Amino acid sequence: PPVTPKGAIKTMIEKLEGHQINVLVDKLGERLQFERTGTRIYDALLAKFDAADVHEGGPTRAELEQFRDEEHRHFMLVRDAIRQLGADPTAVTPSADLVAVAGLGLVQAVTDPRTTLTQALDVVLIAELADNDSWHLLIDLAQALGFRELAAQFRGALAEEDVHLARVRGWITTAVLGQSGAVPTPPEQRQPA
Repeated sequence: PPVTPKGAIKTMIEKLEGHQINVLVDKLGERLQFERTGTRIYDALLAKFDAADVHEGGPTRAELEQFRDEEHRHFMLVRDAIRQLGADPTAVTPSADLVAVAGLGLVQAVTDPRTTLTQALDVVLIAELADNDSWHLLIDLAQALGFRELAAQFRGALAEEDVHLARVRGWITTAVLGQSGAVPTPPEQRQPA
């Protein structure tokens, strides 16, 4: 809920116009929590990376750091969007609460000492798939409610998430095929699913 007079007025105006701004704030809270979790997952993945024998075609430390930093920038983007709407980014929305609980399992899986780097990448893939789809929904919602500038900013985050998703998929494919003894197919020669 809005916590500033400006936010309360804006929310009241939006509701009078038939918009349910609280749905957008709830989904922004969800994204905020997920991006916080994503940053933690990449921090844990960096620790796995440092302890692993990284195979050719796997991630580099620089790539993992870049993805972690992008997740953190996405967190800041959503935090600022929540403030722009006059809401409190420290408030835990219902969707944020749910995502926090779900994210605990992802963080636990990556930080488990028995989890290999490849297995940790499988967990990151789960996170990146959910992250990617959630950005699509947030863009659609912001656009539908008339927040075109926010939607445009969110598209920038989605473009980075698209890269994360593609790279994580590639790392997993290369790792699993390599572990099986099969020769990985170069990405440019792979057939679309």
